[in-house]
Amino acid sequence: MLSNEVIEKVVERLAVRMEQANEYVLQKMGESVKRIGTLTPTEAHKLVQILKYGGDYDKIIKKIKELTKLNVNDIYKIFDEVAKNDYKFAEQFYRYRNKKYIPWSENDVLRNQVKAMAKITAKKYVDMARTSMIGFGLQDDKGNIIFTGLEDTYNKLLDEAILNVGQGKETFDSAMTRTLKQLGNGLKVIYPSTYITTDDDGNEIIKHRTMRIDSATRMHMNDALRSLHNETQAIFGKEFDSDGVEISVHESPAPDHELVQGRQFSKKQFDNFQNDKEAISYDKITFPPEFEGHDRRSISQYNCYHYTFDIVLGVSEPEYTNEQLQEIIDNNNKGFEFEGKHYTIYEGTQLQRKLETEIRKAKDQQIIAKASDNKELIFKSQEKITILNNKYKRLSVASNLPTKANRLKVSNYKRVAKSKLVWYNVIVLIEQIDV
Repeated sequence: MLSNEVIEKVVERLAVRMEQANEYVLQKMGESVKRIGTLTPTEAHKLVQILKYGGDYDKIIKKIKELTKLNVNDIYKIFDEVAKNDYKFAEQFYRYRNKKYIPWSENDVLRNQVKAMAKITAKKYVDMARTSMIGFGLQDDKGNIIFTGLEDTYNKLLDEAILNVGQGKETFDSAMTRTLKQLGNGLKVIYPSTYITTDDDGNEIIKHRTMRIDSATRMHMNDALRSLHNETQAIFGKEFDSDGVEISVHESPAPDHELVQGRQFSKKQFDNFQNDKEAISYDKITFPPEFEGHDRRSISQYNCYHYTFDIVLGVSEPEYTNEQLQEIIDNNNKGFEFEGKHYTIYEGTQLQRKLETEIRKAKDQQIIAKASDNKELIFKSQEKITILNNKYKRLSVASNLPTKANRLKVSNYKRVAKSKLVWYNVIVLIEQIDV
């Protein structure tokens, strides 16, 4: 099995491409607003017709398709590599059971099965990345966030720019800031599932579940690779008559899984664990059906980063000793202090992921602000980036957790020198004096 670190790197490559698609969309939208803002209303109206029909929107679609195609190609390569490594690990059990082990390069049946799984994942990914499934969360007049498709969002942005053109640079920028700020939250994927909420008047509102396109890519691929691993393990286990399961180990596990990671179970007992029943590990540790009053999450499902391996009990030595497993738990619970509060290492990693997302969002906002030459929004977004970066650094020092530079990086982000924003600082100071 490839390590969690290796899997994270290959998944991140796909997520970065979708972040690049997001940046490209924001860049083109911002540039369109900037061009409109320099024209007369008549000129702007003519330009918008060009942009809507065969202009920048077509370039946006082309770019998304190019990046999606690259990711699809990588999905097939990743599936092949993960399955090949899992198969190599299982070789020892084939040998022990005197079962025929066909080398990966010669096992056409298995490779075709893996290719078929990759095809399903690739299709689901393409469906997710379709322009009809992506867009932005925009606020309506009542303050509700409504998902708006990519094409509709682009057209609404251009229409709004036309309405505000011809009023002078400062007035135009001020009128467009609210919309640009919302777009800066990034391109999102809309999911078929919905939930119901209510507005201030008590009216029910049906909302779709959405997620940033880079985060959605990470989740889609992590889920797909877990499914691939689980399905191939079932195939291998059946072929070499597996009678047990071993759970993988990673640092700073979630509380409901910290005691079970690294343990071996018989097939029956592991099935009990997965179905909220009392389960007893191979080394006689009892796991009750509830964790702190709540049902345990199943292993290798529902955003769990653990993997399971089909084994032959008594043949496969656990990868970690009891002492090593306890050391991981102790280090996690020891945790750290940050801003007057104690955190476990697991909680620290969760806070890191949240800050990384917020930093990327702030950088996205700066990109569209810079492309539209909206200095007020550039200033505010850069100010937010500085605050978030400082908090991220302080958190990483306090927790001694490694920073994820790749999750902070937004390729098209380039900080604007303060000297170019001096005029806006002066305006802010004058307003403060007037107050």
